[in-house]
Amino acid sequence: MKRLLLILFLFPSLLFAQSNLPLNREFGLNLEKFLSYNTEIKDSIIQGEPGKEIKTVIYHETPASPFKPYILPQHNHIDKYDPKRKATSVWKRKIKQESLFIINDTADKFYMTIDPLLNFQYGKDLADTTGEKLITNTRGFVIRGDLGKKVSFESSFYENQSTFPDYLDTSIAHSNKLFPQSGKFDYNVIPGQGRSKPFKSKGYDYAMASGYVSYSPFKFLNLQVGNGKHFVGDGYRSLLLSDNAFNYPYARITTVFENIQYTNLYTSFMNLTDGGVKTPPHTERLFQKKIGSFQMLSFNFFHRLQLGLFQGMIWEAADSSNRQHVEFNTFDPVIGVNAATYGLHNKNNVLLGATLKLEITNSISIYGQYMLDDVYSKGTTAINNKYGYQAGLKYFNLFTVKNLHLQLEYNSVRPYAYSASNPQQSYTHYNQALAHPLGANFNEAIGFINYKFKDFFIEIKGIYAIKGADSSSFNYGGNIFKSDNSIGVNQTVGTVATTQGVKNTIITEDIHIGYLVNPSTNLNIVVGVMNRSDVTDKLTSNTRWVYVGIRTSLANIYYDF
Repeated sequence: MKRLLLILFLFPSLLFAQSNLPLNREFGLNLEKFLSYNTEIKDSIIQGEPGKEIKTVIYHETPASPFKPYILPQHNHIDKYDPKRKATSVWKRKIKQESLFIINDTADKFYMTIDPLLNFQYGKDLADTTGEKLITNTRGFVIRGDLGKKVSFESSFYENQSTFPDYLDTSIAHSNKLFPQSGKFDYNVIPGQGRSKPFKSKGYDYAMASGYVSYSPFKFLNLQVGNGKHFVGDGYRSLLLSDNAFNYPYARITTVFENIQYTNLYTSFMNLTDGGVKTPPHTERLFQKKIGSFQMLSFNFFHRLQLGLFQGMIWEAADSSNRQHVEFNTFDPVIGVNAATYGLHNKNNVLLGATLKLEITNSISIYGQYMLDDVYSKGTTAINNKYGYQAGLKYFNLFTVKNLHLQLEYNSVRPYAYSASNPQQSYTHYNQALAHPLGANFNEAIGFINYKFKDFFIEIKGIYAIKGADSSSFNYGGNIFKSDNSIGVNQTVGTVATTQGVKNTIITEDIHIGYLVNPSTNLNIVVGVMNRSDVTDKLTSNTRWVYVGIRTSLANIYYDF
């Protein structure tokens, strides 16, 4: 069995019996370089009092998988055993090292931490002549814990008020219009963070809750139920399943055998439209539900090569009573069976995919994805040739400089991908894409440089994307909420090309510098600037967002689209 080495002292207050590593790119970046397939098992200790050395290395029995969040293994809590930590002043520990509140049963039967969550950010768009203040005011909490050695749990809640630059206001307003057949309604969706209500003149008030219970009855099996997000792949974007959309209820089953990991995920998604669902009198409006089921099979070969196979399926949406037709195959755990049973061109929306990661050296790896939503075949048209691909490179400790990391990535998705003949069956949730935030019909290049020195860090990000948007009259395949049967009369089906339609060139540059205060919640102070331009033949939109803030960063929030 190939085991992966996790360095406990990197994130001492976050590792529980079977807890999930937070889905935040910067948070996990320095940990990721240890998740190599050729890592040998070594013990590392912190020297305490004589005879009381403390082991700080734990072994990950689960092979690295492209299915995230990672499920971390059992360990002994360092808060309890580390004599150096106990010798430090309580104020310094709470500010710089550990959780705010720790409840620790000496018999190791119960362990719980409680931490505040916050994001107090102030900024301005220097390209906006109105001089409007751009603020985010987030307060919340996260509770994590263990019940014995086999059960872990987590619960978090965020309450937010925000004002955004114009391009995000436009995107949020657009979320009202994705299902025009539903009539006029007002359900603004904040990217990845759910519905909102008005706050002052141009702001938004919104909240988000998540949590899970994790149970590992055996070393090779983990069971989870919760409300949250998932991500498939090794890149910044995912073309298969990403954390772009809002939280959703789920059940996850993870099985491990030697160098093979198999994951089943069952979800409940929602269209923010009634879809014909009848709302009983004097009750809050009902939205249309749809079930998703996903399988991921990943293999690790030769210490350096990882291959993954993926199947995703959005099942037929609920009827007028918001009841779903559940078939036996809805919960079929065997990958590939549903694709073989229903095919790729069915009222149920099937998606297939593959992932690859190859470690060329201990510092350099290449990765990629392939997504297949539909395929051109006899009796169909070129519009059914719906696929996407990703290619990327990661270089840790660039030029042997410690903690200097480079990431390059390219993504391309064909027109009409992720959509379905019935718009209610699109590969979406809560009026957002379940995969890439740009939807379909785009090419995108991304570059990152990250550097960390002691507790200081810097990130430089650049994105260049060309997206083919729809015109006022024609569906060119960029809006995944439209039916793939609703093509324009001017569409030549044999010449469907990526970025066809109204070309939008979107360039995003983001640089921020920060100081890590406390790793237990990734509490950091940050100052940065984001430049964004969106250019078409007729219109140019510019944003220069300067910001400063103090925040706990445990999730990815995608404003770079």
